[in-house]
Parts: sequence; structure tokens; C-alpha cells
Amino acid sequence: MPQAKLLSRCLQLALYAGCSVVVPAAHAASIALSQAPLFLTTSAIPNILITLTNAQNMDEDPTGSAAACVSGLCGSASPLSKSEIARGVAKTLISNYTTKLNMGLMAFQQYTSGGNAVSLFALHNSPYDASYDPTNYNSGFTGSRDSLTKKFRILKPGSSTQYIYYNVAAPFYAGSNLGTGYCYSTTADASHNFTNGEYYFDGSNVDWNAGSQDGPWDYYRCFSNYTGTTDTLPTPPGPAPAPHSISCGSYCNNTVTATESSAGYSGFNGAYYVYPTDSDLAQGISDFGRFNPYFYVGPTWFSNASPGGGYLHVPISFLDATQAGKMNTKLGTSQFVSNKPTDPAYPLQNAGLTAIEGTLVTTQTYFNTPASLASQNGGPASALPNSCGKNFNVFITNGLPSVDKNGNPIQPSGVSAALTNAATAAGNLLSSPAKVETYIVGFAMPYGTNPSQLNTIASAGGTGTAYSATDSSSLTTALNTIFSDILSKTGAASSVSLNSGSASSSQKVFQAKFSSADWSGQLIAYNLDSAGNIIQTPIAWDAGQAINGQNYDTGRKILTIKPSTGLGIAFRWPVVPSSPSATELDPAQVLALNTSPSNVVDTNGAARLDYIRGSAANEGTGLNFRPRNTSKLGDIVHSAPYYVGAPVFNYPDDFETSMYSAFRTAYATRPGMIYAGANDGMLHGFDEATGQEKLAYIPASVYANLTQLTATSYGHRYFVDGSPSAGDAFIKKRTTSGALAASPEWRSVLVSGLAAGGQGFFALDVTDPANFSEANAASIVRWEFNDLNDSDMGYSFSQPAIVKLNNGEWVAIFGNGYNNTDADGHASTTGYAALYIVDLETGSLVKKFTLPVGSTTTPNGLATPAVIDVNGDRVADYVYAGDLRGNMWKFDLTSTNPSSWKIAYGSVGSPKPLFTALDASNNPQPITDAPDVGFDPSNTNNLMVYFGTGKYLEVSDITSTTPGGSFYGIRDAGAIVASRSTLIQQSILGTQIVGTNTYRITSQNPANVSTPDGWYMDLTSGERVVTDPVLYDKRIIFTTLIPSTGACSAGGTGALMELDAATGGRLAGSPFDTNGNGSIDSSDNLTYGGGSVAAGGLMIDSIPSGVSIQSLKSNKPKKYMNKLMNQSNGSMSQVLNLGASGANGRVSWHELIQ
Repeated sequence: MPQAKLLSRCLQLALYAGCSVVVPAAHAASIALSQAPLFLTTSAIPNILITLTNAQNMDEDPTGSAAACVSGLCGSASPLSKSEIARGVAKTLISNYTTKLNMGLMAFQQYTSGGNAVSLFALHNSPYDASYDPTNYNSGFTGSRDSLTKKFRILKPGSSTQYIYYNVAAPFYAGSNLGTGYCYSTTADASHNFTNGEYYFDGSNVDWNAGSQDGPWDYYRCFSNYTGTTDTLPTPPGPAPAPHSISCGSYCNNTVTATESSAGYSGFNGAYYVYPTDSDLAQGISDFGRFNPYFYVGPTWFSNASPGGGYLHVPISFLDATQAGKMNTKLGTSQFVSNKPTDPAYPLQNAGLTAIEGTLVTTQTYFNTPASLASQNGGPASALPNSCGKNFNVFITNGLPSVDKNGNPIQPSGVSAALTNAATAAGNLLSSPAKVETYIVGFAMPYGTNPSQLNTIASAGGTGTAYSATDSSSLTTALNTIFSDILSKTGAASSVSLNSGSASSSQKVFQAKFSSADWSGQLIAYNLDSAGNIIQTPIAWDAGQAINGQNYDTGRKILTIKPSTGLGIAFRWPVVPSSPSATELDPAQVLALNTSPSNVVDTNGAARLDYIRGSAANEGTGLNFRPRNTSKLGDIVHSAPYYVGAPVFNYPDDFETSMYSAFRTAYATRPGMIYAGANDGMLHGFDEATGQEKLAYIPASVYANLTQLTATSYGHRYFVDGSPSAGDAFIKKRTTSGALAASPEWRSVLVSGLAAGGQGFFALDVTDPANFSEANAASIVRWEFNDLNDSDMGYSFSQPAIVKLNNGEWVAIFGNGYNNTDADGHASTTGYAALYIVDLETGSLVKKFTLPVGSTTTPNGLATPAVIDVNGDRVADYVYAGDLRGNMWKFDLTSTNPSSWKIAYGSVGSPKPLFTALDASNNPQPITDAPDVGFDPSNTNNLMVYFGTGKYLEVSDITSTTPGGSFYGIRDAGAIVASRSTLIQQSILGTQIVGTNTYRITSQNPANVSTPDGWYMDLTSGERVVTDPVLYDKRIIFTTLIPSTGACSAGGTGALMELDAATGGRLAGSPFDTNGNGSIDSSDNLTYGGGSVAAGGLMIDSIPSGVSIQSLKSNKPKKYMNKLMNQSNGSMSQVLNLGASGANGRVSWHELIQ
């Protein structure tokens, strides 16, 4: 129940759901209910550039060795290579997001002409500082690479018993196949690292740094065979050459010395010096140890230099089948026939160095001035798709920078500076007009390299820290996490919920969001600081990610109902599907799951059920169900999250035969739960502490469409899209068998509709989350009420109220919703609107009020009701609800005899509404929000009913401007209000910009009659009210919606309005902190008409949800509060507000229910 001060005035029993839009499904009726969120119909999708390294080290496997041959595919072409692993993951990503994103591909620029041009070489594998002594092998070794102890081993070519032992192996490149070589050097020292002033030779007798010597590279004598198992060095035929010498003298004689022969060497191959590759540079390796064997792997592309920039291989475009084909061609398996590194018809070729900074510079040019992109970088390019500023760069590198933006090689001592330069480039990209965020993935980084060194780039790029991956699985996880983060920034549409209680670190605000790219959902919990402000980062938890960690079979408790018995059961496949038991699915439910999305009956129902439970076994494979890479939680669009914690209502102990205080005490430590419906077919219950799902429920009404969730071509449809309500009631519990107990007791019950997901309501017993289990399904599931029970039941958009009536019965009250004439076998024969009163204990119909307005061709529908207690006895007396024809109906429940309950005005045969809303042209104005009701400030014997008009249910509503939208305050003095003529007219006078905000100035007109019947305010063209208003402290607060077809409008804009509840005029003092100084006083007034006036509204740059009131804590006087709103652009607003009387205490939605 509300606080006592609120109860003394008026018990408001309707939930302020505050969903920013109410949007459902397409049907053959007067309302073409949309099956997708209307505000997304013209929204832009993000631009994502995949930047994939194509440096030389992509020839390697994740351990750093040249990738071994598999079925004749070697090096970069081997499925064991970093190249194929990364390309395979990228191609899967493309498949999963085809038709959902704009995407393109960039890689490092390569030389295509001159001495450094990419050319065909022979790839060899080369273990560094090798050992042949088996006593040096330890697979658990974790020490330095130059240690005598070795972690890895490979068989000698041609041997089945002798091994080569090593810590680091890397590719060795030569102009031709050198076969197998066992090389040794008498001067090598594996502990040597690069130092400043050392430069390496580029292979063409030209030093990279003019005037500098190459080296210090050691000469190796190499043999085709070695049979020894010791690490004793033989004696060469002559002295080793000096480090900087190009001639090696007698050292290179082809004579095999006696000590070489006796050691096991034979078949002299030659003497060579070896210079480092990209991987070597990244690890600071300049010396390859005393023993440096090699063996041929296969052909490869090679260049040991890079120009330093990036190359745009596939410009960003809508990821349709054609674009996906272009991407997949460049990500194809490496070929070694045609040398065409920039040809769009050939795959990427791996050669050259790691050019991170320069590639980010190229990316900045591309995103901001694509036409100016140089031809050597893949330009000039066409303009990018309009993404409304949602631009992202996903950069996958398998090494640290080894070349700067000008193509100069980076010495090991210069890596730190190179990372700083790359971070600067990422920061410039973020701050550029395109505002590109850069995600960094370090994939299979070289041995000994710390991937966290990439964090500085990610941080500067606006994404926090870099991701690290070592194999296909971890790379998939990293990229899915990144894409989830990207997609979470595309839009949110559910309301904010507050949990009750005193200030503590456990208090949270909950925000439901979704991604339209893959229709995944999020429920995010934000902590509150000691003052009650939202802590945006870090979040407390995200249920969309928490649910991914729960095993679909053993880690989730998913219930449903068996329609033939009306009892709750576990959502499990029957042991014998053709003959289900009494506690298993009905045959019709089995048939629904055994039916494919294309309406073909098959035998895949068990697999579909597992998929709905969260199994990934057939996602993209097997039965090829729709992949859910981001989250198993479906999109939460219009279902406002609802918090249920310890009992908080204020029922007196004599309210029922059992004391409520005893119930409160018994459940004082009940863990908090947050409930929300999702379009994965379920209502979910999440643990307030962890975000883990503790309960889920699948209503019977959604079974016909569950199979659609598995379709790879799935577009979107609604399932459990209604907002739940919960309350405490004195009813008989259900036992574990489903039977009603002998006596009533206090229980906590949740009731919810489906909105566009179906035509029905359901109730669950949520008294004790500790007892949530599939075994207890029959005691948890209370009932379902749908159009099989009454054909006037439409799509259940109404949010139910849980109340006690004057006859002593506890009930749920809700409107019938929309499109009750749908041809589903249970169509209404009248199309009338209706109000239902349903027994909370059993779901049986207690009372139905039929409103004789509507027809079978143009059915009417009743919205969410407001249930009112006028005398403070905590029992419902009146109900107010509006319909699609603009009628605001009043229902009288004051009698103890249900047969005397009635529609308040008119007669039994000809009932009348309290008021009919008509615009200035006499067009009926649909009412789709719940009213708020309070006592008339001028006469507390009367009530005032506050509501807005407008509809946002079908595609045509986006552009419709007729009828006009209005907001009303109607006085209920016991008589019908006939027209607008007796209402005070208020208006929007204009706007004023203060800083970055735009405020509305509204009128303060006096009454035009001696005793006005209320007031109204017409809104601007196309503007309407589709969220529930909040009456708070003598003010009426509401949000408006102004639809837009602009691609970057997040579906439209709106306004947060705050007006005098008595007259509808502007307030005497500003309710907003217009100057942003953290306080609200006269300095926040605006100048208008030569005077100082209070703002009447604040413009919102995307569609706002309804308002949730949050009182602030210690750092503000008690009269301050916050207004919380979710927005269709994915943000959440916290607007400081000043009350009039200093009313205090956090107001949570479930307290407003009862």
C-alpha cells in the first residue's frame, strides 16, 4: 500500500507503467497492430569496420609455430593457422548479422611493387634455441624463452622417436624450398635482445637505416640430417664470421668436419645468417640460439616491410547477401597461385609488418572524408551509410606495433612509444566528426607478449580495455561480447523500476533494453549512491549476460501451464510425446512445438523446446536454428520491469483474519526479485542481487508462435510484452498438487498480460522465491484467463490491478485490450470494450462490464484501469479507464453486493462515460494510457481524473496527425462532463533554449466559467500521450511522444511536462533546474512576455518512457526528487525536480498499485 499520507487522500491502484511506447502485432482488424517496435521502422543501423591483421605472422598457429599442413593446406591456408581461425570466426559473425548491420573490411596496407613487394616464398617452421636432449623437456614449464628447459616438442621429420624441444618457434622464410635443416651456431646467444642502434637487413643488400650495418646476425651451418640427442656443439671448418660481415669465409665451406659427423650431422645444406620477422620483432628476438632447425611447410606470401597504413578492401555497406559475399571472398582461405593482394576477387594475403597506428589513421580518413582516401589505401571511397553517428571499428591484431605510420620499423625499445602513438590515433578517431569507437582484440599474441599493452589503444578509442583471445572459442566470445556491446547502444524502450527501502549499497535501478540487430534483451541493474543518484558505471549486473551462464537444462526453472487441467507444470518434453502424462505438456502444445516455422509438422519439438530453454546445440548447425550469440534472453520492449522484495504494504492487522504484520515479519528477509516479460516467450524473474534468472513462465497463449523463434529468417514478433503487476493478497495458496488449501493466508501474487503477444492474462504465486522449482510448478502457477474464457478478451495491453473489493474478495482488474475480433476461433461477436474483474485465487470471472461502443469491423478496446479507494479503508471503490473512442469510463464498486456494481453514469441499458475526449475538430481522441486520479484541490468531495490522448499501435500512427493529441484534467463531481466548453483551456506558448536544453513555456489561463469542469491542453501537431501520468505533490507529470520518420530520430522526440494539477497551467515556480547549478529556485525561471515564468516542460531528444519518481537522499532537502525516464535512444534520464510541499519517501511502482 502507499504511505499513510497518500492513503489519506486517495488510494491509487493503477501502476504507472511508463513504457515509452505500446506496440504490438499485425492482424486483420481495424488496428493493424505492429509486430515490431514502431520507433525502429526508420532507425539507422550501425557502421562497423572489421580491421583484420594480415601481417606475416598470420602464417603461424596460436603457439607461434608455422601452421602445420592439414589435408594439403599449409601455413596461412591451414585450418590451424591464426589466419584461418580469425577468418572463420569473422565469417560466422557475418553470417549471424547479415541484413542487420552495415559492415566493411580493412587490413594492413602492403607493398605491391619494388623490392619490398609481396612475393611468393617458401615457408619453413623454425624452433628457436632448440634442444635435442630429452632431459630438458618439461611440458609444464613457464619460464623464459632462453632457458635450457623447454616447454614444447615436435618429432624430427622422418623420425617416430626423436624430438626437437623448444620454447619458441616461428616461421622461417626462404626464396625456395630448403627442405629440412639442422642448423647450429657457435656464436649465438638466445638471451640476446634488440638494443637501440641495431637494424636488420631487408634481404636486398640494403640496410633499412642508411649508413648503419645490418646485424648482429649469427651465421648458422645447416645440415639435412641430424641423428644426435645431445646439445654438444661440434667444431666448424673455420672461425665464425664477425657479426656485421656479409662474407663468412671458411666457416661456410661445405666440408663436414669430423666432429660434425660424429655428432650426427650429415648432408651439408649451406651456411646462412637469419634476420628477424614481424613475430621476432614483437618479441624482441634478435638471436635464435645455438640450435635453430627448420623444415619446409609450404608456399607463402612474404614481405618483411610495410608502407605503414591501412587498406580498405571492402567499403562499408548494408550487410546483405551481396556485401556478405564480398566480405567472405576477402576472408577466404589463402591461395598461393595469383599474387593479387588488393584484388577484390582474391582473399587477403598475409605478408608484411603490424601497422596499427597508420591503419587507425587510414580509418579516420575513411570514416570522415572517404572521397579523399588515397588509392594506395583502397580509395577514393563512396560515402558511408547514414548510421546516425553509430560508427565502430573492431580491430583484430595478433601483435604489437612493428612499423610506424610512415613505414619505419619499430625497435623493441620503441614499442611503448608506438603504442602511445596508436592510442593517439584511436583517440583522434573517436573525437573526429564521425566519432568512431575502436574495439581492440589481441588474438594469439606472440609468446611472452602481454596483451594488456593494447589497453591504452582501447581506452583512447572509447571502449575501455582490450580483449584477449587465444583460439577460435575465445575469439568468438570476444567478438560476440563486442557486438553485444555495440548492439546494446542501438535502442531501449522499457521503463525504469525502483526498488523500495532505506538507503543502502544494495539499492538499485533497473533498466530493460534490447537490440534490434539480433532481438536480444538486457535487464541492467545500476547501483545508487548514498544520495540516490544512479551510478552508471560499473553496472551491478546484466541479466542478459547472467542468463548465458545458466545451463539450459539444469540451471533454469521454466514453468508453463497444462491447459487441460489448468495446473502449472515444468516446461519439459514429455517422456512419451504421443501420450503425455498429467504433469506434462498437452498434445496440442506438443504439436505446436513439433511444427516448423513454415508450418510443417515434424519431429523436432524436443529440440525446439531445448532451444527455447536456452540450448545452443542447434544454433547455426544441426537443425540450423537461429543463432543467439549475444544473449539467450529475448528482447524486452514494452514490459516495464517490476520489483518485488520484502512485503511493504500497510494493511492493518484486522484487515483479514490473519495478521498482515506476521506475514511481513515472516518474509522480512525475502530476497528481492525483478520481473519482466520478454519476447522469447517468457516472463522472467531475476535475482535482485546477482541478475541470475530464478524463475521463468511460458503462457499457454503464446505456444502457437513459439516455433517462430527458431527460424533463421526470424524478423520479430511479440510474446510476453505486457507489464506485470504484483501485490499481497489474502487468498488460498495452491499446494504442490495444485489443489487449493483449506484456508486463506497472505500470499504475494504477480499478474501480467501479453500486450501484442496474445489475448490473455496469467497469475503466479511469487511469495517465496526460495521455493521456486519445476517440482513446485503446480503451486506457483495460479491461473490463465484468455479469449477461450471470454471472447471479448483482446490483445492484453492493460496492466492489471490487484485489489480487495467491498464484498471481501481479492481480484485482478484489467481492460480487455484491442482487436478482440481476430479470427482465431474465439472472436468477439460485438467488438465491444470490456472491463474484467477476475478472482485472484482461481482466475474465474467475478464481474464483466461490457461497454456498448464498437463493432466487429471496428472493435473498441479498454486500456489500463486506475482503481481508487476514496475513504482510506484500503478497499477499491471506483475504477476509471479509457477506450479507443476517447471515452473515459467510471465504474462504481462501492456496494458489498457484486450485482450492484455498475457503470457510474447512464443506465444499465444505456451506460455513459464520464467524458468523451474530442479534438478541436470533434474527432474522437483515443485513450491508451492509464489515468491518474486524485482529490479535487478546490473541493475534496470531488475527484480529478488526469489522462492524455493518442495512439501508437500501428505503422500508420507514425505519420498520423489526426486526431490531435491533448491532455485532460476532468473533474468528477458526480455528473457527466459534456464537452470541452466548460474546461479551462491551457496551451503551449513556445520554447526557450537554455544551454543545451529546450524548455516549453505554457499558459496560466484563468477559468472561463464560474465552476469549471477541469482543464485541457492541446499538444503540437502529431504529439500525443501514450504513457501513464503521475500525480505527485499537486502537480501532474507526464511525457509526450512526437513520432518522426527521420533515420536518426530514434523514432521521434517528446517532452517531459509538469503542470499545476488544479488548472493545467504553469507552476508558480520552476520545477526544473534550468541553469544546472544543482538547486532549483527563482533563478531557474525563464523570461517570457516581459516577465519571469516557470517552464512547463522539457523537450527530450528521443522518445521518453513514462516517469518514475525517485526521492533523493541526504545531499538534498526533502522536497527534491528525481524523475527517471528511459529513452528510445538507449539512454536513461535522471531529471532533478522540486516539489511543492516537501513530500518525501521513495515511491515505487508496486506501492502505487496498492
